[in-house]
Amino acid sequence: MRIRVRYLAVLKGLAKQPEKTVTLEGASLSDLIEILRQTEDGSLKSRFFASSGEVRPDLLIFINGVDHSLLGGRSAVLKDDDEVTFLPSVHGG
Repeated sequence: MRIRVRYLAVLKGLAKQPEKTVTLEGASLSDLIEILRQTEDGSLKSRFFASSGEVRPDLLIFINGVDHSLLGGRSAVLKDDDEVTFLPSVHGG
């Protein structure tokens, strides 16, 4: 299946392609994240993943505009032509 991936904010500048289509054999968000872990450059990966290897907790993930936590979290099922958007939340003080 084909999934459209979009990186926003600071991730957009770190990605080789801020928008791209990924061909996915699996059917879950977790499967997509694993493909991104294997294929993205180091600068993007260091902002995307914590040292533990998990997705950073300040990274918001939307599937077709809906927060992934409302759709089953990383177990959320993806369908052909879905759009997955990654947006780091902004912190400041």
